[in-house]
This record gives sequence, structure tokens and C-alpha cells, in this order.
Amino acid sequence: MILPRFRRNERFYHLCEQMNFFDGTSLVCSWGTFEGKLGGYKIIFCKDEVELEAQVRDIRKRRKSRGYIEY
Repeated sequence: MILPRFRRNERFYHLCEQMNFFDGTSLVCSWGTFEGKLGGYKIIFCKDEVELEAQVRDIRKRRKSRGYIEY
């Protein structure tokens, strides 16, 4: 699955998939500015690929409603 990356002006929001130790997949969301040192991340634990795809779909909808574009 190809995960989207978003940007708006000088801000970014990236998604990446990572296996975890509990027989599942984690969705790592990171955000910040391209030129600054401020930013953060959160980890969303998913049981399977179906739940991961649902999370990505919700995040994509939310980011686009806030003016981000995929790149």
C-alpha cells in the first residue's frame, strides 16, 4: 500500500507503515515544518490491513478538508 504525504505552504504531514511486536501494523503519522525544528508524531495501532486502510482514508479526508494537498 502506498501511503500519502501531504503539504500545505511550509507544513507537512507524512504517513508510514511499520510492523509492531503485537502481530499487527502501526501507522506512524509525523508532522512539522520543512524549515523549522518543530514537529511531532503519533502512532496508531491497527489490527490488520483493513483497519489500516480505514485510518488512512479518514486521515486523507481530514487533511484535504484542512487545505493540504498530496505530493
